[in-house]
Amino acid sequence: MKPGIRNTLLGTLGFIAVIMGVFLYTMLTPHTLSDDAYKKLGYFPFHPPRRIGDFSLVDQQGQPAGHAELEGQWSLLYFGYTACPDVCPTTLAQLSQTMKFLTRRPQVIMVSVDPERDTPAKMAAYLRAFDPHFIGYTGTFDNVVNLAKQVNIAFGKVPGSTPGSYEVNHSADIVVVNPAGEYAGFIRPSPQPHNLAKVLSNLMGAPLKH
Repeated sequence: MKPGIRNTLLGTLGFIAVIMGVFLYTMLTPHTLSDDAYKKLGYFPFHPPRRIGDFSLVDQQGQPAGHAELEGQWSLLYFGYTACPDVCPTTLAQLSQTMKFLTRRPQVIMVSVDPERDTPAKMAAYLRAFDPHFIGYTGTFDNVVNLAKQVNIAFGKVPGSTPGSYEVNHSADIVVVNPAGEYAGFIRPSPQPHNLAKVLSNLMGAPLKH
C-alpha cells in the first residue's frame, strides 16, 4: 500500500474512532439535571439538604440501625407496612423494577409504620419477595415517629372493617438521603421506574444500563 493511501486510511480510522468515543461518552455518561428537569421526573430536591438526627431502630436481621447506616451511600426510605393492601406492594414493585436499570444501586429501606405487627422476621420475608437487597427497619412506635417526623412523613391508624382490626394511613413519598446522611429531597408516589432510574443515575453519577 502506498504511504499516502495508508496515511489517509489511518487518519480516517482515527477520526472514526474519535467520533465513536465521543458518541459512547455522550450516551453512557450521566448529565446533571436541572431542578425543573428533576421535578418533571417526580423528584423534588432541597437546597441545602436537611439534617437528619440520630435514630434507633432495628433492621430485618434484628441488628441495630441508626444514622450511621445512612452514611456513605445514597438511600431511599419508604415508610410502609407489610399488611398494606395496595400502595406499599405497588411502590416496592416499582422500586424493584427501577433497580434493573441502574449500574449502581442505592440502598432501599422500608421503615415500618406498623411496628406493633411488623417484626424483623416478618419484614425480612415480605421484602425478600420484592428484592433480596431491600432492607427493613422497625422498632418502637416512638422511635419510628422520631425518624418519620424528621423527614416529613405522616402516618396514623384507622379502624378496619372488623372489630380490633386496623390499617395505617401513611404518606407514600419516597425520601432521598444523600451519602452524608442528609434529607436531600423526596420522590412523589407511584414513580415510573425509568424516570426514577434517570433521577438516581444522575444523583449518583452512574450511567444507566443499556
